[in-house]
Amino acid sequence: MAVTAGFAPGAARADRLADARAQADKAQVELESLNSQVAAAAEQYNAAQVELDRTNTKISENKKLLDASRINLRVSRQELSAMLVDAYRQGNPDLVAMLLNAGSIDQLVDQSRFVQRATSHAAQVVTDVRTYSHDVKQRERALESERATRESALAQRKAEEDSIRGTLAARQRLLDSLSGEIQRILAQRMAAQQAADAQRAASATGILADASAAATNQDLTLGGSVAGSADTGTYIQPPPSSSTGGSAASIALGALGIPYVWGGESTSGFDCSGLVAWAYAQAGVSLPHYAAAQYAMGTPVPMEALEPGDLVSFHGSGHIGIYIGGGQYVHSPQTGDVVKVSSLGDRGDIDGAVRIG
Repeated sequence: MAVTAGFAPGAARADRLADARAQADKAQVELESLNSQVAAAAEQYNAAQVELDRTNTKISENKKLLDASRINLRVSRQELSAMLVDAYRQGNPDLVAMLLNAGSIDQLVDQSRFVQRATSHAAQVVTDVRTYSHDVKQRERALESERATRESALAQRKAEEDSIRGTLAARQRLLDSLSGEIQRILAQRMAAQQAADAQRAASATGILADASAAATNQDLTLGGSVAGSADTGTYIQPPPSSSTGGSAASIALGALGIPYVWGGESTSGFDCSGLVAWAYAQAGVSLPHYAAAQYAMGTPVPMEALEPGDLVSFHGSGHIGIYIGGGQYVHSPQTGDVVKVSSLGDRGDIDGAVRIG
């Protein structure tokens, strides 16, 4: 009986530790799910922002075209009015009568009899009035449509922003609800992960240099991966190497440790596509701040033929990173994390890869 009692405290502590670890496991899964939701919503927010920017650009361009059409219309109407005055002074009341019956110049130029009675110069002026009048109406309709599209994009962006903020709030509530013991376990796990990340970061520059050298020296005529069965002899030809990609990868590595910020695209904080857009912008290539759009702008490359700078897409373009070589990639992963180097071998949701430039 004394033996049993002697082991009871240790067994109780073991049970309590096992229970705490189980609760930590559950909390960690929930946190990872919330982080994934934030990342996915962030990319949808970026998509809405890209659409909004595109629409605003179209509105600005269309306003300029509308202004030009209005000026052209005003000039052509003034010229036509001057011609009608001259016609009246020269004793051609028929043309003036047509104008009086029409009620306006716009109605007048629509009358075929008026064009038939006009001189060749007058006919050209009438044609100009018709053309610019049509342009003005068309541009005005286009502007109204584009403004409606902008309102929709603004509403979508607001909805995604609300979704992100709501998920972040849920994440914070979950963290606040955890006991001190559970938080310590999670903190220990995070510290271990950060140590592994730091080890990868320390070797990243060397990995990139080796991969860049290998890409420069490789014989691309040999092709990349087998397409289909191994005995078909058919190979996928990788796209040409990109020196820009290597530069972008090196620049991205310079951002290691910068925190994840949804919508971020500067050294004060990045989301995944923000890091890619920023790194490539520093290398002289403009990419949209949206993972799916970035992926669509590249040329597909086999995973067996990856080179530094290639973009690797994950989870249906819900996440994106920059390959650096050696099976490693640099990315801004999720809320609460920082720009870091990770291994492709740890991912089971790779969509594929593309090469920029």
